[in-house]
Amino acid sequence: MSQENVQLVRSLYESGLMDRDPEELLELATPDVEYVNPPYAVEPGVRHGLVAVAQAMRRFAEVWEESRHELRELYDGGDVVVAAVSWHIRNRGSQKELVNEEAHTWTLRGGRIARFEWGQDLAKALEAADIVDAPFGGREDR
Repeated sequence: MSQENVQLVRSLYESGLMDRDPEELLELATPDVEYVNPPYAVEPGVRHGLVAVAQAMRRFAEVWEESRHELRELYDGGDVVVAAVSWHIRNRGSQKELVNEEAHTWTLRGGRIARFEWGQDLAKALEAADIVDAPFGGREDR
């Protein structure tokens, strides 16, 4: 299932699904999906279930005029896939684009998204996912 999980996560970014209405993304999720914001996020904490996750994702997206995720690398941890991502954003009324380097951790169960967690520390994400050989053995090149 590991390779299928990597391909699923890759498709989320390459299809632009990460940058559209969360309802589309959540069609691929388990009913008990979790969405985790780090402690330093504007709204930190864990959201549980499809409704709460969709609400949190929509609220967050309302802030940006433009938002685009660029996949840099994938790290295969079996049921957990870590994505190194550049997140391009532009505030409403601004012409300046900002770029945040992020680590997205996807936990998959039965080919569906069970948990999504984001942060800014790739090394910590890889450690938490127990991907110890990165960037060599654990890396899934694009």
